[in-house]
Amino acid sequence: MVLMTMTFVFGQTQKATTENGKKVILNSDGTWKYADTVKTAQTNLDPNDCSNWIKTEEDKVSGKSYTSMKDYLVISQDGGKKGFGINLMLSGNNSIIFSIKAAGAGGCIDKGAKINILFTDGTRMELASDGDFNCKGNATVYFGGVFGKKSQLNELKGKKIDTMRVWTSDSYVEQKFEDDQAEQFKNALNCLTK
Repeated sequence: MVLMTMTFVFGQTQKATTENGKKVILNSDGTWKYADTVKTAQTNLDPNDCSNWIKTEEDKVSGKSYTSMKDYLVISQDGGKKGFGINLMLSGNNSIIFSIKAAGAGGCIDKGAKINILFTDGTRMELASDGDFNCKGNATVYFGGVFGKKSQLNELKGKKIDTMRVWTSDSYVEQKFEDDQAEQFKNALNCLTK
């Protein structure tokens, strides 16, 4: 199978498009799956079984373990030219790290850059990136512990995201979440905070 278009690279997986236009997920171990198969499989997962949504891995060198979303969440309507890669992680002090990799509207993101969220119930939330200025498209928000934002965290745990907008130094990246993507985000966040 000849792969024509490589898109986002987030950690251990990549998305690609075959010569005949089918979307596939490429794993670092050389295996692959059709993207539609991954999407269908996630819609049938038990939302209460946290092994479906989060994973714990050990750093072989340091011996420390960390817990994060089981799969990176890629939100893009055009094959990855514009969109987000999202990861949620539990830090050592039981805080939640919400990492966003934005692409398609300039790569620089300021500390304090706005992240606007529209929920499916019509309510809105505005967050600010806690991460330092960078030109890699990375926005990071910390929740819980010394970082506070408990009410925002509870709102994210209880509602489904409809659309998210991340502001860059040049413009913004905005994407609508599909229902299964909103469920994946919500379920992973709830599992990380149990």
